[in-house]
Amino acid sequence: MVDSDRERGILSEADRAYLRGETTFSSVQSERNARARIRDRLFEAVRDFELLIERLDDHDRELVFGKRFGNLAGADAFDALVSAQALLYRGVDDTDLDFATVLHEAINVAEASDGRAATVDLDVTYERLSPESLLHKLEQGEELSLTELAYLHGHDDVSRDRLARYVADDETVDDGRIQSKVTEF
Repeated sequence: MVDSDRERGILSEADRAYLRGETTFSSVQSERNARARIRDRLFEAVRDFELLIERLDDHDRELVFGKRFGNLAGADAFDALVSAQALLYRGVDDTDLDFATVLHEAINVAEASDGRAATVDLDVTYERLSPESLLHKLEQGEELSLTELAYLHGHDDVSRDRLARYVADDETVDDGRIQSKVTEF
């Protein structure tokens, strides 16, 4: 489904257009109001998750995730679910809560409905992204993730022509997901 054909979710079509940079406001105050509405709806939507996990019928959840996400074209379902997790990860990082603790509890809340508990081991190793290190990986013939490619594409020090030389014949970049991360490539 084309983005403009989507029904309203947390964001209205006007909100989506604004976040894509397609909207200009007549005043600074109008833009502030739009940003405030988006923040308010996001806050309340995240708070709604507690009610959804506790009260949404399993069948309804399965119809959303199993059927609707299952019917999305290409990697759209994967990209949407990864983005949702990424936003929540960043959001937890903005609080004084520990992500590993939140993740552990979330998984156990989900598993409790099936009469199970889970042991969760999370090991996150951080690596600083830099154009130089990523270009070096490409020069060595190593593959980059879509996130790394998008980082290079968005970096002012790396020309599109230079990046295109490395990925033009890369068969791993043909599944359409590169388009959702790196546009106008």
